[in-house]
Amino acid sequence: MKTRPVRRALGIASTPYHLMVFLFLKDAFLTDYTVDLLLTDKTASLKELYDSKRALECFDSVFYANGKCIKNPYKNGMEMLYESMIKNPEYDRLFEDRPAPELSLYSDIFFASPGMPDEISKEIIKSAILKNRHIRFHRFEDGFASYTKPPISSVTSNLGRILYKLGKGFDIKKAETRLYLFEPRLAEPAVGDQKATGFKLRQIPNNDVRIRRVTEQIRHLFLFESKDFEEQFLFLGQGTDNVTNNPDTYASLIREIAEKVGYANFCMKPHPRGVHDRFDENMHLYEDSAPFELCFAKGKLEKKTLLSYYSTACVSGKLLFHSDCRIIFLYPMAGDSFNEKCDYEQYFMKLQKLYSGIEIAHNRQELWRLLES
Repeated sequence: MKTRPVRRALGIASTPYHLMVFLFLKDAFLTDYTVDLLLTDKTASLKELYDSKRALECFDSVFYANGKCIKNPYKNGMEMLYESMIKNPEYDRLFEDRPAPELSLYSDIFFASPGMPDEISKEIIKSAILKNRHIRFHRFEDGFASYTKPPISSVTSNLGRILYKLGKGFDIKKAETRLYLFEPRLAEPAVGDQKATGFKLRQIPNNDVRIRRVTEQIRHLFLFESKDFEEQFLFLGQGTDNVTNNPDTYASLIREIAEKVGYANFCMKPHPRGVHDRFDENMHLYEDSAPFELCFAKGKLEKKTLLSYYSTACVSGKLLFHSDCRIIFLYPMAGDSFNEKCDYEQYFMKLQKLYSGIEIAHNRQELWRLLES
């Protein structure tokens, strides 16, 4: 009797969160695959992980792509045609003097992408199609945006899709059809509209046994010892460097909360891109080099109260690790803090129905009541 050939999959991770999600996918769906990992330069800590070779205990092979070596992510039509149909030199540049994945070996490639794939994933997708017209691509979630931004085809133009079909016998519509989410019920209607996007939503299962198994792998890979804190209330800052319209409005509510619950019981976690998350010496700061999601994996946030305008890092603990933390979102109180419109009522209302311990404060009276309860 013939044995079935082992299939091979490649997962692309540009952030620790991507890697954590892919570990859940690997554990749930890829047990009969040989699984390789491709880390990228988008997050500095992933270079250390690659150099350490720790990931080789969880994956068959591990590669590292340097996106800064892409010569030109904005190409004209002729360049795109050459790279898509003949040879893609950008793929070689991604790996410089490091080993590159042999893309002809893979049956499936997994990557995180709300909306359109990033420049590294695009170059890998083009090169994979050149090597293997039977390749299949799978999207997995990248936090809040994956639930609100519909996925866009890896081959964005109609002409490109036609050329692939005629020239390579490759149909991108059949090659990428799945978007993996921890909670498909949270997705906006446009995300789950398979007729419009071509993607079917599939749930990433994470029962308690799988969580324990994956958490052990996460601890091994990241060698993290996330910071303990005694304060009951932790405020997560936003990426205010890009979106703050009025930093005074943004910061004033944070100060009011600290005064209400007591500075000794309140801690501020500055956002990595936040420039308005620094206060006077009375404000306790939570500063840790480990990605915040790892704190959930360690169980450091159980029974704590997390506050934020709309930081979706709060939600990752519920989605991935079934955290028992309490969350209070303040986006209805943002006022003129942000340039962007903070209208996520539908998404967060669904969150409230699906997970316990999630609250939304629409005004100060509601907020003070929630803080005292």
